[in-house]
Amino acid sequence: VKEETSARRKVRNLLVLLSRLFAIAMLVFAFAQPFIPQDTEVQKGDKSVSVFIDNSFSMNALSEDVPLIEKAKQRAREVVNAYSVEDRFQILTNDFEGRHQRMVSQEDALALIDEIEVSPSVKEISKVVTRQKQILATAKADNKETYVISDFQKNVTDLEANDDTTVLVHLVPLQSVQQQNVSIDSCWFEAPVQMINQTNRLIVKITNHSDEANEDVPLTLKLDNQVKPIGNISVKANETSYDTVNITILRTGWHEAELSISDFPINFDDAYFFSFNVAPEIKVLSINDGKADKFINAVYGGNPYFKLDNQNSTNVTYSTFSTYKLIILNNLKSISSGLTQELSQYVKDGGNLIVFPNAGANLTAYQSFLTPFNTNQFVTFEAKERAVSEINTNDFVFKDVYENARKDIKLPTTQGNFKQKRTSNTGEEALLKYRDGSSFFSKYKREKGSIYLCAAPLDAKYSTLVQNAEIFVPMLYKIAISTNKSAKIAYTIGRDNLLEADNTVSNTATLEFIKIEPPFSTH
Repeated sequence: VKEETSARRKVRNLLVLLSRLFAIAMLVFAFAQPFIPQDTEVQKGDKSVSVFIDNSFSMNALSEDVPLIEKAKQRAREVVNAYSVEDRFQILTNDFEGRHQRMVSQEDALALIDEIEVSPSVKEISKVVTRQKQILATAKADNKETYVISDFQKNVTDLEANDDTTVLVHLVPLQSVQQQNVSIDSCWFEAPVQMINQTNRLIVKITNHSDEANEDVPLTLKLDNQVKPIGNISVKANETSYDTVNITILRTGWHEAELSISDFPINFDDAYFFSFNVAPEIKVLSINDGKADKFINAVYGGNPYFKLDNQNSTNVTYSTFSTYKLIILNNLKSISSGLTQELSQYVKDGGNLIVFPNAGANLTAYQSFLTPFNTNQFVTFEAKERAVSEINTNDFVFKDVYENARKDIKLPTTQGNFKQKRTSNTGEEALLKYRDGSSFFSKYKREKGSIYLCAAPLDAKYSTLVQNAEIFVPMLYKIAISTNKSAKIAYTIGRDNLLEADNTVSNTATLEFIKIEPPFSTH
């Protein structure tokens, strides 16, 4: 028994020893990183080499000791120095500069690498490789290789299978260390229009892109070259915080501003530039059949920011329509074809038009007037009392007007109104409704502008709208400043952007062309 036990023990120890030796052999084998050589010959002769150095903003991130852009330039020098002086090189960056579109000597390539700086331009990796192959296609050397040195951000890494075996592509990835990064995401004014001598609240959105909270980030505002410290803001990990900046505007015209934070080491997203225009006034035109309406005069006359002009329907100056933000047709019995044509073009160009009909209106003339606008049509005038029961606070006109939307808010009543014939595809948006669901005051968007149609006259004899100041006053104010233009608040640098500008050219005007420097492009 003793001999059999000893024999089994020896066999077991031997198996354990063999297992340990096998494990050690596998570790050595793994660290040796073996590979199966391809059955190809070593390429001989002159070589053409293209080296891409990613110089986008993300390369500002730190590696273990230096920024990634410096690490990338170091790798590029090592690649160039690994070849002979007879070989030719192309140095390429995200800027796709003209001087980078040709083959140069080894000495010139090293000089171009030293001149590389971080740029806002960004190119997809597929476009980079395509550009490299295009340049190498013009080279005389038979041996062609490309190097792509980048941190390979997800939004630009779009490489697919490379079927072109004539050019060898080397990918050289760089990795940054974990670090904090806080950026200014965007900002916007709380009020839709900025007015002189009034305090405007600017909302600032700040985002923390790291896994650690960032405390006491200093926020600064530079407005018209005057720096104003705002204070400090704290942002939790991977979250967004908002801050409010009060700005008092003391003059009209364009204002340039810059919001900035202090955040190390990634600081390319620490400044947010914006501009805004403060108009000296908003012009409103009221076209009346008789004398001017005292209630409209009272609304706009109490605010110096608005300038109200009154014209008689028999003596309208069409040429001045483009200077007004809002035109009101008040109590007109009939509307001429000429006025219809001018107002139709006015709305298409971005103007706002309000129609308050006359109780004794010429229905045929009104139907001809409303047809080009594709709105509901007036049918008959009904002299009966009706009450408005619903207000649309989702539309811009009444949105954010009331801090507390009370159920007992006093809404207008009418003693007479026009019955309307509804048609399909008008795009009607009812702002005030009667109890039966029919429209009292409606909005129709037409190209760049809007037309607002009231079912009842403005005359206090037929409507209490003018007596409901909490409805009438904000309604006229916000219609005067409203617009259908959905302009973008920001553009991404390095991408093609279409920027539109309103220009009026006369016979004596001088055309001035604005040059937009790269990375912006125009169409």
